[in-house]
Amino acid sequence: MNVTELIRVVEKSNVIFEKLKTKYSKLDGHLVFSSPDGQCEITTNLADALNLFPQMIIDSRQKQKCLNILQKIAEIVAENKKNIGNPKSFEKYKNQLSEMINDLEIKEDKFVEIRFKSTDLDLIYELQKDGLISQKYTPQTKASIRIVLGTLGELL
Repeated sequence: MNVTELIRVVEKSNVIFEKLKTKYSKLDGHLVFSSPDGQCEITTNLADALNLFPQMIIDSRQKQKCLNILQKIAEIVAENKKNIGNPKSFEKYKNQLSEMINDLEIKEDKFVEIRFKSTDLDLIYELQKDGLISQKYTPQTKASIRIVLGTLGELL
C-alpha cells in the first residue's frame, strides 16, 4: 500500500467513525493504527507513522534510511533544547525525508481500531455487533473492549 492509498483508508475510516458517533452519541474516542507490535494515532503523515509505529512500514533499505534521518532530526532537536542560543538547522534532513518518505510501502495487515477515552462497557458491547465494525477482527465477547474497523487492506 502506498501513501495515496493510505490517505483513502484514513478518509474512509473517518467517515465510518463519524457514522458511528452519530449512531452512538456516547461514543468518546479516537482512531489508531494498531497491531500486536504497536500502535499510533491514525494519520496520513507517513513520517509520523514511521516514527511512532515503524512496524507499520514494510522493511526495506528506504525505510532504514528514513529511520536514520528521523534519528538525526531527533538528535538535533534535543541538542537545540540544550543550546538555546545557537540552534542547529535540520532543514536539510527534513528535505531528504520528504523526498524519500512517500516511496515507503505500508503493511496492509495493520488494523484501524477505536481507542476509548472512557470505558462504557454497554456501548462497547453494542458496537461489537454493529455492521460498520469488523466482525472478523472484533472479539464478540464482553471480556474484550477491542473494536476494529478492519485492516488497512480491507478498508482500501
